[in-house]
Amino acid sequence: MNPDLNETIDRTKSPDIKNMGPLSLPEADTSVLANGLTLHTLSGGDAEVSRIKILIPGGIAESPRPQLYQVANSLMLEGSKNHPGRELADIIEYNGAWTGLETTTHHSGLSMYCLNSVYPSLLPLVKEIVMYPEFAPEATAHMLQSEAARIEVEQHKVLYRAGCAIKNMVYGPQHPLSSVTDPQQLLEITPAEITEAHHARLDPEGMHVYISGLLSKRMTDMAKEVFSSIPKSRTFPLPQLRFPEHSAGQRTHVEMPDSMQSGVRLMIPAIGRKHPDYVPLRMAVIALGGYFGSRLMLNIREEKGLTYGITASLMGFRHSGFISIASQTDARTVDQLIEETNSELERMKNPASYSDDEIDRISRFVLSELAGVLDSPFSRADFLQTQVSANTPAGYFAMQDSAARTMSAEMLASMAEKYFDTSKLFIATAGK
Repeated sequence: MNPDLNETIDRTKSPDIKNMGPLSLPEADTSVLANGLTLHTLSGGDAEVSRIKILIPGGIAESPRPQLYQVANSLMLEGSKNHPGRELADIIEYNGAWTGLETTTHHSGLSMYCLNSVYPSLLPLVKEIVMYPEFAPEATAHMLQSEAARIEVEQHKVLYRAGCAIKNMVYGPQHPLSSVTDPQQLLEITPAEITEAHHARLDPEGMHVYISGLLSKRMTDMAKEVFSSIPKSRTFPLPQLRFPEHSAGQRTHVEMPDSMQSGVRLMIPAIGRKHPDYVPLRMAVIALGGYFGSRLMLNIREEKGLTYGITASLMGFRHSGFISIASQTDARTVDQLIEETNSELERMKNPASYSDDEIDRISRFVLSELAGVLDSPFSRADFLQTQVSANTPAGYFAMQDSAARTMSAEMLASMAEKYFDTSKLFIATAGK
C-alpha cells in the first residue's frame, strides 16, 4: 500500500459525480423466414458464448385453463420425442449449457445459453424441445403435484390473496388475467390435454427466435436453416385484451384470521403502452414507488416505519394500463398506510413538492437502468424482445433516455395530475 496515498486524497470532499454519457440501443438484424417465423440476431460481447431464445404464441391470457401453459413450458425440459426423460437433461448438462423458461401475457419462451463450440449441436435441440416435447405421464403428474403444492403455499400469503382480490375487481371476474388456479383442478389436467393445447399454438408465423452473443455468419445461417424447417400450421391468433371502464374505485377485504401481517394492494386504471404519455407517466410512477429512495419508501418505510417495503409499478398493455402499489403491514396500520399512500399521490400533483435533488436522483436511477440494458448482448436482446412480448413501441429505449434527461418537476406533476386519480383507487387487503 502506498504510504503517501492518504496525503493525495482529500477525504473531506465527496468525489465528483459524472453525468451519464450518450446511451444508444443497437437494433437487431431481423428477417422473416419462408414459413413466417421471425429471426432476430444481435451480435456483441467478447466471449465465445451465445443464447438461443424462442418465443411461441400463447401465454397466460390464451391458456385453455389456468396454469396449463406454464406447466407445459416447464415440461418441455422434462424430455422430448428423440431424447425422453433424463436423457435430455444429460445432454444439456454434458454440453455445459443452461436453460430458462418464461410465460408472459401472450407468449411462452425457452432460452438456452451455451458455448459457441456446442452451438451447432444444441441449436436443433432447442427446436426439438419446443416442437416435440414428450409430456410423459409420470413427469406430468410430478410437475402438476409440485405446482399444486406451490399454489397451496401461495394461498396462505396475504399479498397473494390481496393480489387475486384486486385483479378480480379491476379486470373483472371472467377476465383471463384474473383467473385463480385451483390446486385440485390443476391435478385433473392430463398429458393429452397439455399435448393438444401446446401443439395448437405452434404457429411459425407467431414465433420469434432471438440469437444473441458473439455470433458469426455461419451461426446465423444455421439458425435460418434450422428454424425455416418448422412446418406451417394453422394460425394462432392473440386477441386484444379488453378491460372494464371504471368511474369510481372500490375496496374489498379477504379475511385471514391466522395471519401475522396484512397484504395491501392498490391499483388505478391508467393508459396503455401506445399512449404518448406512457413513458413520462412511468417516470412519475418510479418517483412514487419505483426505487429505494421513492416517495412511498421515504414516507411509509423510513419516516413512519409502517412496512419493510412498498413498491409502485406501471403495468402496461397495448391500449390499457394500471398503476399498481403493493405492501405488507401490521393489521392495525393498514388504514394509515393507505391514507399515507393517498397523501403522496395527491402531493405529487404539486410541482413545488419536488426538489432538484429528487429530480436528479430519479433521472440517474433511470439512466443507470438503461445503461444496465447495454451491459451484454443478452440483456440488449431481452429489451428488444419486449416489442413482441410486452407491446413496447419502436424507439422505447430512446424515449426513456430522453424522458430521463429532460425530466422536470412540472413534467412529473403534470403526469400525477392527469393519472393519479384517487377517486378511481381500487384497494384490496388481506389479513386479520
